[in-house]
Amino acid sequence: MKVHFNRMSYWMDKEKIVTFRVFTAQSDDKDYTRLDTFNLDAAVFFNGKTFYVFCDVIAKGMNHRGYKTVVHERAHLGEWLKALPSDITLMGYNSTKLDYQLLVKAYGVNFKTIDLMDVIGLSVAEELALEKKRYPLRTVARWNSIKQTILPHLSWFFNSVEMFNEWFNQRFRNVAKNLCAECEMTAKLGARVRRKGEVRVLDPVTEKGVLVPVDFHAHVLPSGFFANEEE
Repeated sequence: MKVHFNRMSYWMDKEKIVTFRVFTAQSDDKDYTRLDTFNLDAAVFFNGKTFYVFCDVIAKGMNHRGYKTVVHERAHLGEWLKALPSDITLMGYNSTKLDYQLLVKAYGVNFKTIDLMDVIGLSVAEELALEKKRYPLRTVARWNSIKQTILPHLSWFFNSVEMFNEWFNQRFRNVAKNLCAECEMTAKLGARVRRKGEVRVLDPVTEKGVLVPVDFHAHVLPSGFFANEEE
């Protein structure tokens, strides 16, 4: 298999970045302050070259052209996380609200982390003097010409309700592919923002694309941030 080795994967390896996405088959309207009411049903991690999929209901052999894919049972996730270097940064999109905190609660992870949704929302609010907005990943990816290669088309991207429906209809592989696509797009978007120091968004006033400066490393949360917060 020919494996992608490009500027994105080089940057992720050099700066020890791993993107991630956690899926829990619960309704979006649940109380996010009650982490004990959520179950971690699937998780995907991506280091720029390999997807690591943790799920009990997905058959092995999810290889995708250009990337290696390794499928494990969820029971192996804790051991896998412990084997990661302590100085990596977990990068997600809309990840601090639930995804990262589920990993903290379930596995006691203590990595640095960055949430690109927060990074972009805060940077745009500061630069354009607006209230902070939560831009969907698919929207920001389109504005910044970010493409994923796992799903046939960007429009195949599921929203949270569609993800729940796919899961409950036992189309588990579709959910896993969507999680992988999100990890790939998050990696490409993060690499672009880090390299260029800016992100393109649509100005709601002028309805034109504008470039907003972003200080990537200023938004990285230190290891133990959520653990200390709980204490």
